[in-house]
Parts: sequence; C-alpha cells; structure tokens
Amino acid sequence: MIAIPTTKKFLQINSLSATLAFTSLALITLVLTFLVLPLANLRIHFFQAGIFTTAFLFGPLAGALVGGLTSSYVALAIMHNPWIIGGNALLGFFSAYFYTKNHPVKAALLAYAIQLPYLIFTDIFLAHMPVYTVSGIVLILFFENLICGLIATTLTLQIKTLLNPPQD
Repeated sequence: MIAIPTTKKFLQINSLSATLAFTSLALITLVLTFLVLPLANLRIHFFQAGIFTTAFLFGPLAGALVGGLTSSYVALAIMHNPWIIGGNALLGFFSAYFYTKNHPVKAALLAYAIQLPYLIFTDIFLAHMPVYTVSGIVLILFFENLICGLIATTLTLQIKTLLNPPQD
C-alpha cells in the first residue's frame, strides 16, 4: 500500500458544503471533457484542471474517482479507448499524492510523469495507435497539464478559502 505524506491536509467530505463542492467539481470536470479548443490540427482540452483541483482539495481517492469517472463517457463512446479511464484515474490519484509535499504545478507534472508510461503502453500496444500520434498526444498533454496545474493552483486556494473561511 502507498503511504500518503501528510504535510498538507485534504478536506473531508463530511459536510454539506464539502459534498456540494466535490459534486460540483465532478460535474464541471465532466462538462470540461466535452469542451475542446481546436487549434490548427490539434484538439486542446482542460478537464485536467478539475481532476487536479479535486485531488488537491479532497485527496488521492477523490482525484482518482473524478479522473476515472469523468473521462469514462469520452473514453468509451467517443474515443473508443477504455484505457483513458485508468490513465486519468492515475493522474488524479498521484497529483494528490505529490501535492502533499510539492507545489501544485509540480505535483500535476509528477503525476503526469507517472501516467506517461501507462499512456504510452496502452495507446500503442492496446489501442493500436501509431507512435507518431502518441508522441503528439504526449507533447500536447504536457502543456495541457502544465496549464491545468496553474489553473488548479488558483482554484484550490479559492475553494479552500470558501469552505474554510479565516477565523477572526
């Protein structure tokens, strides 16, 4: 079993406000999976911001759950690549794991580094995607995860403040 460092505390889903925040993040992340920014021949998406924010706020299991569940429809019905689900669950779990001892952007990129071998193996050998296509995906995902890590850093601070207002 992986021991989770605890220098940063995760929020517990034990109140109405925390439950609503978690549910809202999951739903927003699901909607973000359908929003694609076309840029030349590229398709850019930012749903990882929701995965990272959930992971940074609520911990590894919540991050894995949101990562896996929110990518399920797109993975199965649109992309026809079920391996995407596991990759996004890994991304959510490990971003929270690394967040406890690192800056959020570094945590997001470290989680991506953990996800990367899984992504390469499953896309090339199980989904039978061409190597050049996977290479492009790897590069695009790096920049998406960098941007989403920055977005999640800001969102996490704002949501924590809303859920735990400073005491006077």
